[in-house]
Amino acid sequence: MTLTPIRIRGKRKSKATSNSNPPSTLRESHTPLPGRTKKMKRSISTVLADRSSRYRPSLDALPAEILEKILLYSANLSLPRAAPHIGAKLSGRVTLLRFFIWAFHDTWNQWFGIPVRGDVMFGPEIKHPELRLCDGDPVLQVGPLLDSLPLFPIRGTIDRGLTSNQSAILQLPWVNIDFILQAQQTWANIYAKDRWYQHSIDWDIGDDGLPTHHHDDNHDFDGGFGHFDARLCFEADYQRALSWQPFEASIQPWGFRDVHPLTRIPTSLITGPWDDEQQRRLLWLTRGGALNLGGEGHAPSPPWEVRIEFLRNAVVDASEPNVLVCNCLVRSWMYFGLPPDVVRQELRKIRRRVEWGGDTPAGRMILREVGTTLSSFLTFSTYEKYE
Repeated sequence: MTLTPIRIRGKRKSKATSNSNPPSTLRESHTPLPGRTKKMKRSISTVLADRSSRYRPSLDALPAEILEKILLYSANLSLPRAAPHIGAKLSGRVTLLRFFIWAFHDTWNQWFGIPVRGDVMFGPEIKHPELRLCDGDPVLQVGPLLDSLPLFPIRGTIDRGLTSNQSAILQLPWVNIDFILQAQQTWANIYAKDRWYQHSIDWDIGDDGLPTHHHDDNHDFDGGFGHFDARLCFEADYQRALSWQPFEASIQPWGFRDVHPLTRIPTSLITGPWDDEQQRRLLWLTRGGALNLGGEGHAPSPPWEVRIEFLRNAVVDASEPNVLVCNCLVRSWMYFGLPPDVVRQELRKIRRRVEWGGDTPAGRMILREVGTTLSSFLTFSTYEKYE
């Protein structure tokens, strides 16, 4: 016996009973007219999400090799700061070395192994000495460069733009003495492997009154062809500089031209305090000619606030006056233009410390020399504008 189906109002019909094929007249009435297709409505959030998911080529999507070339040719230090991805791709050790070498190449190629003082040059005769003039000329013509530079692009002259690049690079936190020496050695292995190099930081006055090299059993300061080793040569210079007496090497110019004379050095290296790495970096910059400030053809001297802070950290308020730092930094530019009231205040501190008498002989020598120089500069016309 079969069950009798009961139809209930509101219930849907089953598929079997539903008519899936409407009449032809009904089908024709629902056929959309041409040109009047119904548009699908989408929310704004859906549209924006779809657009953001589309692939769009951008600068941070470029490979590191292309970004490195853009950095080297543009010389724009703002490029690594444009986006985190770009900064990460341009933070490789090799990329940083290439950029540092690019900024210093013209200076090194022009002056490698040539002391600033001509009378301490013991090597072969300098070719094209007229091309070596560096002071007072913002555009420096360089000698013939090599035909191919595989690591970085060529610049034909050392100009103010390159100077600003050297100044900006030296301010970066990853530039320490280890990085500088590695970059210098990498450059020398490619472009100066067989060129003459001699030490100019270490010279004595002979019996005839002329400069002569100091003889050392641990290192050959006379140099020669292919002598240069960035780390060994700098370590020998650094150990020799530590043995200097106060102001022994600050009377006459010494060193090379490893840094363009218009380059500004980091303020933290002037003000201190100085650890071992900062002292080494300061010596490298001093030996490279970056601290003859204030004169014609050189970078301007820092503000008087910076110079006063140096005098306090290195001499007046230091537990012991720093001999190496004073030999590197104490020049006439350190005293010019200091306000008289500030100078008198520091002089009172120096006199009290000298009367106390607790410093070493080298420390007392520095205190007396700095105090005497400050007193003499009080009478100069440079202080009249402060009176």
